[in-house]
Amino acid sequence: MHPDLVLCDRLLPKVSRTFALNIRILPRGLRPQVTVAYLLFRIADTIEDAPGLSLDDRTDLFEAFLDRLDGARPLEFPEPPYLRLLDVAAPAEIELLESAERIFTVFESMPAPIQSIISAHVAETARGMEKILREKTRDGLLQIETWQDLDEYCYYVAGTIGIMLTRLFAEHSRHIDPDTLKRLTALGTSFGRGLQLTNMLKGVGVDRREGRCYLPAAALAARGVHPAWILDARFQDGVRGVVEEIAGRAVQDLEDALRYTILLPRREVRLRLFCLWPLFTAVRTLGLVAAGVGVADPRAQLKIGRAELFREMALSGMQVLSNGGLRKRFARFRRKRLPSRARREVWAG
Repeated sequence: MHPDLVLCDRLLPKVSRTFALNIRILPRGLRPQVTVAYLLFRIADTIEDAPGLSLDDRTDLFEAFLDRLDGARPLEFPEPPYLRLLDVAAPAEIELLESAERIFTVFESMPAPIQSIISAHVAETARGMEKILREKTRDGLLQIETWQDLDEYCYYVAGTIGIMLTRLFAEHSRHIDPDTLKRLTALGTSFGRGLQLTNMLKGVGVDRREGRCYLPAAALAARGVHPAWILDARFQDGVRGVVEEIAGRAVQDLEDALRYTILLPRREVRLRLFCLWPLFTAVRTLGLVAAGVGVADPRAQLKIGRAELFREMALSGMQVLSNGGLRKRFARFRRKRLPSRARREVWAG
């Protein structure tokens, strides 16, 4: 085991509440690969989300990160942008950034095929983040304009991760045949997008306060809302309408995520559990979104309680081998706890 893998294991729960629990269930050989990949994605995410940084600052930071990912040069974040990033980053993110070179050394100790899979998808995400920031930022606000823009953004930040994980699963498991791999890959993008859409809905108000709006401007305009008015109580009905529409699209993607999980061989119990925990946690989170409380509150993010999270993990463990049981549980959630629109919407792209 690489000595800096201990550092990676220590960093993980600091930058992700649920993923740190989730990753422990993975098979031993796969666990460090997914841990390191996730931390690399989180570095890119930290650069993207840092409030107050200029586009040029972010571009310089992304380029240094991508150069290191390509092995072109040691990691040398340009100093003025990096110092500005440290000024606005959370303590856990600062520790992540300052540990980046050690994370890269663990990454480079992995087999070449694994490095190739991880680096290709991390690079695609980082370049996609930079592209969206460049194209969609106006007057300091990142504003998604259309449903197509939202789809593109979700692919870069989550869909490509779904494909990467599928490829890593196939490298690990001899039970995933080529036909199954093809079908899993087709569903992997939807899986990632469903989780990303749900995550967006947890923090609409927080995102807007920090200079990001993922609710498509065209959908808001159709309800008489300008992105600048999202936090205004007078326009909450319109905001909730867009949120409900996104929730409906997320549910359709999570249904694909269930299909993805059921396609995994029953022998790969740990892979199934790794997928089931975030899937049903997202479904429960959408139940909170359906209640409409605090959706655009800039002071808080919606999240299920820890007790409910552990209950979901236990239920998933009991049903992990029952495809029929998993389908019924998803259908029950959809019927009783999700937005009415989520019962009939289809992803229209």
